[in-house]
Amino acid sequence: MRFLRTVVPLLLVVGCSGATTVAVETTAPAGERPDAVVVRFMSCGGMTCEGGDSMSVTADGRAGSLREGELVVVPLPAAELRDLRAGLVESLVGREGTLDRTGGATDQPFAVVTVVDPAGRTHETRLEGTPTTEDAPVVAATERLSKLTARIRATGTPDVTAPITVTMYEDPSTRPMRQATWPEGIITPIEAASGGNFGTEIYRGDEATALRTALGKAAENVTVTTGGKTLIARWEAVLP
Repeated sequence: MRFLRTVVPLLLVVGCSGATTVAVETTAPAGERPDAVVVRFMSCGGMTCEGGDSMSVTADGRAGSLREGELVVVPLPAAELRDLRAGLVESLVGREGTLDRTGGATDQPFAVVTVVDPAGRTHETRLEGTPTTEDAPVVAATERLSKLTARIRATGTPDVTAPITVTMYEDPSTRPMRQATWPEGIITPIEAASGGNFGTEIYRGDEATALRTALGKAAENVTVTTGGKTLIARWEAVLP
């Protein structure tokens, strides 16, 4: 199979002085968009995915996860990416769909593994509850992806150009750490939601950059005064 060479810029934040661009050469299979997600993983507790494992890998080997609300990335060599995809396909073939081992409970943990094979076919398994012996291949796949997620979070380079999700709500009982100023000319999540006291919106490009600067650290609640109201806002990066 022929491969197309691409260069993916990763941004590394250095101290407080700015960011350094690091060029990493990666590869994507011919005919496959370099930014197409070919591996996705999510592992959640009983009633929430808060704090659970989640990661994705694009066709050019860009493996990403969230670390304290910021997207961090590790470039996978072409050989490692091919082996990862082939191994996941082998584990999921014949074990796709939802494997419900909850015994009727609604608060059991679950994991979802998705992989796109070289022919473009998507294979996905959702394993709910305590696995059985026959689920061993799927368990092995989740363990492999959990280790990769931990590696990304430990060694990944922050991508400060990633889109962000901003959540804004009104809650008089919340006492955030600091006051922030919402940038002029950018619609707020509540405005985007046509009013009310809660909204969530994704921002990209220059708007995302301006909001990162205004709101400060990812996943931190701040107070924002806008439209005559005092609101709570927080952001985190979008996982591809």
